[in-house]
Amino acid sequence: MNGNHTDHNFRLFVPKQAVGANLVYMDLFNASDSGTDVLIGSIQPVISGAVAVIGTLGVDMFLTRTTAIGTGGTAATIDGAALDACTISKVNPTLSALPAGVTARLTPTGGATAGAVLTWCSMFTEETTAATYLGRLLDFINIGNHPEDIIVPPGTGIRIVQGAVASVGNIGFNIQFGYDE
Repeated sequence: MNGNHTDHNFRLFVPKQAVGANLVYMDLFNASDSGTDVLIGSIQPVISGAVAVIGTLGVDMFLTRTTAIGTGGTAATIDGAALDACTISKVNPTLSALPAGVTARLTPTGGATAGAVLTWCSMFTEETTAATYLGRLLDFINIGNHPEDIIVPPGTGIRIVQGAVASVGNIGFNIQFGYDE
């Protein structure tokens, strides 16, 4: 990092997906030749209330580092318009482009090799209870009085993976990030 911190000028939209035991929902990878650190400022889970899932278990979600880029699944688009596709968009469309080598993938089927566990949360997916929508108030990162960015150096990434307990429902994520300039 060279110290010229940028704001969190990008959003990674991860559309809702059906929950599943050990499912890797997404990965964000910073290639070794990107020339910058990626700074993750916020990761918020969003549980869809548009699916009937009465009488279900909650799910545990884990945020981990990765040591390899995800493969398979679907690559994120840049400034995409589809409501059901993973996309990375600029908060301000006049800003610089995302550095080459910073990529994301929806539901990678390979790669996204697990690294250190950074944090976890447990969410309830039943649409008939207010507890489901409190998940929107959770944030994998900005918990407590001293929020700090998660730094993703070149050659590493992050992923969100569900624990081993299966359930029903749909969960998506909103991720806010930037990079060192």
